[in-house]
Amino acid sequence: MLWVTWRQHRAALLTGLFLLAAVTVPTLVSGFAMHEEYRAAGIAACLTDPEARAGCAQLLDQFTAHYGQWGNRMIWVTFLPALIGAFVGAPLLAREFENGTWRFAFTQGVSRTRWLLTQLTVVGAAAAVLALACSVLFTWWRGPLDAMSSPMRTAAFTVSPGLVALTLFALALGLFAGVLLRRTVIAMGLTLAVYLTVRITLEETLRPHYLSPLVRTDAQKAADALPPTAWVVDEGLITTAGNRLSDGDERKILQQVYDGDTVREGGAALERYLAEHGLRHYTEYHPADRYPIMLIIEIGLYLGLAFALFAAAAYLVRRRTS
Repeated sequence: MLWVTWRQHRAALLTGLFLLAAVTVPTLVSGFAMHEEYRAAGIAACLTDPEARAGCAQLLDQFTAHYGQWGNRMIWVTFLPALIGAFVGAPLLAREFENGTWRFAFTQGVSRTRWLLTQLTVVGAAAAVLALACSVLFTWWRGPLDAMSSPMRTAAFTVSPGLVALTLFALALGLFAGVLLRRTVIAMGLTLAVYLTVRITLEETLRPHYLSPLVRTDAQKAADALPPTAWVVDEGLITTAGNRLSDGDERKILQQVYDGDTVREGGAALERYLAEHGLRHYTEYHPADRYPIMLIIEIGLYLGLAFALFAAAAYLVRRRTS
């Protein structure tokens, strides 16, 4: 079975190895250069000293602008799970059912369970190793950039070890779609659609609330006073009674304050208005030390979904009769 599985999927496995090798060299070259500049330019010292951070603003902006472009080019790695799910997971069994070759496989001296487990072991292990290699490589590369911003909101969260769990989820989703629909192209489309829906829902809706955000209220806006690695999830205005103003109420205040006579005063006019009316700024945020816990929570969610989808696919395969 292992030899047959290797013959079936060797093209995809070798393509993955080739792509990994192709991106490793430029990533290492630019990574070593970025880490050296980060050390030699004294950026680490600027970040650890809040008083010196203001004086280093130009240096930090130049560093971020230069290497942030590299980070934007490497954003493709966040699409790796979707590609594996659609182009590896979905055709894995859908092509067998579509072409009718599943009948041959099921009449051999190998049980359906063993046949399926062999397929999943070889393909799943290869996908996990590829994802882990990309995760280690790009997490190391992003180190200096992640020290300057919150790793909970940027692509750092996706290219972390959570990339392995996300890849297994996408693979399981593609496998389940293929068994359910028995049509390769349709299963690929469904895999991409559901994958994007689940991922966007977790990132935009659930992730900010894996843990209850800390709340800080200040007379002045607190977001700038927080460490750059803190993740600000919400901010706005709050009354002395603890009632938060809606976006519409905040827009009305801005219209009243900046009526043409006070616009030249900048933020001072707004702060004076807030003080006169008993309003304060509030900021909801997650400190950087919550990153490991939130990462573990998200990994657990994706692994749970992957296990459920693998189990559902196995159930459908065992019951398949025609």
